Amino acid sequence: MSPAEAPIQHRVAGNGIELSVLELGATDAPCLVMVHGLRDTAWSLLPVARHLAERTAQPYRVLICELRGHGASNHSAAYSMPDFLLDLHAVINTLTPKGCALFGHSLGGHIVTKYAALFQELVSALVVVEGLGPPRRPHEGDDIAELQAYRNMLLTRAIVRDGSGKPITDLDEVIHRLCRNNPRLDASAAKEFAPHLVNESVDGLLWAFDPRANSVFLGTSSADNMRFWRQVCAPACIVSGTLSHEYWGREMGDETFTGRFAEGEMEQRINMFPNAQHHWFEHSGHMVHYDEPDRLARLTRKFLEENHV
Repeated sequence: MSPAEAPIQHRVAGNGIELSVLELGATDAPCLVMVHGLRDTAWSLLPVARHLAERTAQPYRVLICELRGHGASNHSAAYSMPDFLLDLHAVINTLTPKGCALFGHSLGGHIVTKYAALFQELVSALVVVEGLGPPRRPHEGDDIAELQAYRNMLLTRAIVRDGSGKPITDLDEVIHRLCRNNPRLDASAAKEFAPHLVNESVDGLLWAFDPRANSVFLGTSSADNMRFWRQVCAPACIVSGTLSHEYWGREMGDETFTGRFAEGEMEQRINMFPNAQHHWFEHSGHMVHYDEPDRLARLTRKFLEENHV
């Protein structure tokens, strides 16, 4: 498959909105459904998807969902985890009702993991990339501190309007910001998917994601996540970026939080899954598909083939 080949775009109706879904590969091949993360786009997963859709010994039919509130999918007033789960269920029911393998990055990893626990009969294998949440923070387990953090997050969500900030001058500025924030991202890849991160307005370009979508993580906890992890029957391949502390420290950091996992913390999470393998990507941060897309694609293909998907 030529890197320049455009995917087929679907519109899937479900759960009160329309979702954009990209498709690559042979329609009669085993299906892999991919889900991107918060403030990202389905198009950023194309380097991985194209490798998997190539007509090699085992090509895959790849469907890449665009989350509600992102890209060409509709915005919504509702961004709870059940909403995202129902969206994924609508895509699977519409485009691959007999089931599929799942791949999720970050928020997409949370979604596909929970889906795999709830709909075990529809999921043959699971790839989770940086989707087990941030390192444990100092206030976890302290009821007073946790409630204060909940209050702060709640008030922050309350003042977020339906908008995407100040207009951006042009696509060059979008590409510049992408590469500045993700220094290991290949510039040609950034140039390809940057147009799908923004929408045109009369004043310039605006980010194509709804900032209210951040509310999906309001009130979540590791303990709640673990309830789902323990119920995932499908074989799971879990990928972590060794340099993810750069992201977590920037996104959630303060003087008490470095963004680094404590010794044994990641292993404890992996052990919650009944059947999982874990891989550290030494040259990747949180955005593994930006930093090492070829390696991620090869690992995903190997894992799927080993599990007869």
